[in-house]
Amino acid sequence: MHQPSRRLDLSSQQDTVLVCAVATILIIRLQLWITNYPQLGGGRLHIAHLLWGGLLMLIAVGLLLSYHGPKVRRAGAVLGGIGFGFFVDELGKFITSDNDYFFKPAAGVIYAVFVALFFFTRSLRRRRELTPSEALVDAADLLSEAALHDLDAREQQRALELLDRADQSDPLVAPLRRLLGEVQCLPARPPGRLTRAARWIRGHYYRLIEERWFPSALRILFFLLGLFSVIQVLGLVFNVLVVAKGGNPSISISEALDSFDDVSLYGWLNVASAVLGAVLLWIGIVRLGESRLSGYVWIERSLLVSICLTQVFVFIESQFTAVFGLAVEVVLLVTVRSMIRAEHKLAANQEAPPPAVEPAPAPVTAAPVERAPKAAAPS
Repeated sequence: MHQPSRRLDLSSQQDTVLVCAVATILIIRLQLWITNYPQLGGGRLHIAHLLWGGLLMLIAVGLLLSYHGPKVRRAGAVLGGIGFGFFVDELGKFITSDNDYFFKPAAGVIYAVFVALFFFTRSLRRRRELTPSEALVDAADLLSEAALHDLDAREQQRALELLDRADQSDPLVAPLRRLLGEVQCLPARPPGRLTRAARWIRGHYYRLIEERWFPSALRILFFLLGLFSVIQVLGLVFNVLVVAKGGNPSISISEALDSFDDVSLYGWLNVASAVLGAVLLWIGIVRLGESRLSGYVWIERSLLVSICLTQVFVFIESQFTAVFGLAVEVVLLVTVRSMIRAEHKLAANQEAPPPAVEPAPAPVTAAPVERAPKAAAPS
């Protein structure tokens, strides 16, 4: 079965949708909390913001089906993400019999939905490299921007690179290459304010992690996090014991152990994810003394377990206030991955053979000049 071709800007548009959806949910919850949860409409009439989400997603679909151009795609991604945020925010109403918007596990379910979407979008990107046919389709799509007078020099170069990856025997490759060479393109656009701000932050961040004191500070931080993870696991085990004892502190531990069947699957999964994250974290802390790269890799695995599994239960317990702890873990994950890249670069530089030193040329000396014999003096 022939699979549809993936777009060249697949990753950026997917990220736009997810970021806009998450930001919409957080803004909605914050706005409702500040205004004490007002109701739009009067009497028996209530306009749920799910309807606004559906309207925005419909507008996004209409734009994408009706118009050409990268600006339209970006607008569709933004409106679609905002609409999906409005839609999924009301999930609690549709998984409960009493339409409870404040259903406590709803935050965890919403968080799990976004985790699943994140991994799904990443699977589309990592499935394989662009095939020759996909490269040809994306090059032709970039060329179509010339008709909109929106093709710049950077996009022209990218289209030429895509044509190099296409099947050179395809009859469309040569005409497209010729057209790209003849078309008048715009100069490369300067980066916008957001892009410049992101680059400024990233530049300062990379300079920070290259400081000599930073790895030591990071190890101290992870050691403290390891202690906190042990305390967290002990607290969860204590809560499970309290549940098993039925809230009666007079019941012995052995009787509580016999009552473990009363503990819900949610409680066991919560403890299991916390234990797994703590074990991986401590393996990473111990490995840091042997190999920084190995320690960082294990710590990265611990953070991924916490973000993808443990945070689901944290959102169920703490609702959307758990976003602050999630933000800290995301920053730590980005930091650890940057340190891993730095360690790989350092290892590659150490393994690279030193540049061959050419022998210095021998000094040039002047050849001795043979002097003609002096003529004999006349007698």
